Amino acid sequence: MTTPTKEQLLALADRVEQATAADNGLDVEIEIALFRPGSVYTDVRANAAGSKVIYTDRAGNDVTCWSEDWTMEPRRSSTAAALRARAHALEVK
Repeated sequence: MTTPTKEQLLALADRVEQATAADNGLDVEIEIALFRPGSVYTDVRANAAGSKVIYTDRAGNDVTCWSEDWTMEPRRSSTAAALRARAHALEVK
C-alpha cells in the first residue's frame, strides 16, 4: 500500500461529499486511504474487482473483508471530515 498524498485525500473527501448514495467502490478506496498499520494488520489493498479489501497480517496471511459503509448517509460527513483531517495531518509531518 502506498500512503495517499494530501491532494488524493482531499479529492477523495470531495467525492464523498458529492456522493448521493452509498458506493461500495468508494467505500473500499476510503478504507484503504484511512488504514494505518497496527499490531495485527500491516497492509491493505483492494481485491481485483475493487469490491472488497484484503488485509495482510504480521504473519503474511491475507484476510478478505467487506469495507466499512463509509458512504452511507449517516456517515458521509464524518467520513469526509476524517479524510480531510488525515490530509492536513500530512502537513505536520
